[in-house]
Amino acid sequence: MAVATRGWDRRHLPLIVTAVLLVALYSGALVFYDSTRSLRFLVDLIKGNAAMGICAVGMTFVILSGGIDLSVGSVVALTTVLVGTLVAGGCHPLLALGVSLAVSVAFGAMTGYLIHGFSLPPFLVTLAGMFFARGLAFVVSMQPVGIDHPTFDWIVDELGFSLAIPGLDRTWVAATALLFLVVLVLGVILSRSTSFGRNVLAIGGDRQAALLMGVPLGATTVWLYALSGLCAGLGGVTTALIDSAGKPNIGAGVELEAIASVVIGGTLLTGGVGSVVGTLMGVMITGIVRAVLNLDGRLPSPWHHISIGLLLLSFIVMQQVLIRSARRAS
Repeated sequence: MAVATRGWDRRHLPLIVTAVLLVALYSGALVFYDSTRSLRFLVDLIKGNAAMGICAVGMTFVILSGGIDLSVGSVVALTTVLVGTLVAGGCHPLLALGVSLAVSVAFGAMTGYLIHGFSLPPFLVTLAGMFFARGLAFVVSMQPVGIDHPTFDWIVDELGFSLAIPGLDRTWVAATALLFLVVLVLGVILSRSTSFGRNVLAIGGDRQAALLMGVPLGATTVWLYALSGLCAGLGGVTTALIDSAGKPNIGAGVELEAIASVVIGGTLLTGGVGSVVGTLMGVMITGIVRAVLNLDGRLPSPWHHISIGLLLLSFIVMQQVLIRSARRAS
């Protein structure tokens, strides 16, 4: 477990680097691309990364505990297909959303139970869950299912608010962006102001020490992965709202983008250090990189993945350097 140095804690260096990188990237975009100077660009950035960002909030808690969840993308697909199939079968959209979210939470809770109850590696359990949830999505429907209902249209077109900042244009903040912001706020509160958040940090910092301190490892692990399942389900709901369809093949790679955003946001892969605010910055960094490449047009889309891969590798190396430095200091 890393230790603090005099005056400041070196474990927070990745978060500082993330903040500096975000400011540098956004400032560069403002200088070189006129379209980034509008409020609409910022809102579209949030909207375009809403589904992945919501999943990343849940992933933050999992990685803070020292775990991992590879089933997120498949749960997103399963949720969208369940919503689409239920609505197409005559179910009211709100009931369909509730049932689909309940399934995603139950899926995550079962994952947490298997991990703790049988002392199984989170990587292998969630890898199996990834295949299982993806298979279930195709069992529910082999083809995309369109969602056509007045309630869905109202949520997409009417639920939101108009935002205006002096000197900038007035921009409509859609329901998907609003949902992302709400999940972020709740994630910050949950991580900083509840016993659950403190228990997650304790488990990630030192599992044995957390056990000796009386932290309920089993209950916390189950609730932890249930939370990840809920966020994946909300990511699926967001995707269904954006696409107006349920697709069994959607969400592939979302879990990897979420993990990358969390790590770039300063959360240590070993657990115990990180924040939801850092994850937000990580999501924005990956989103800005994608947006700038699209605006520039001189580099093909694969360069987005290359750029994120290089950023992720840099942050992982920095984390390892900090961990080894802390061990030598202790």
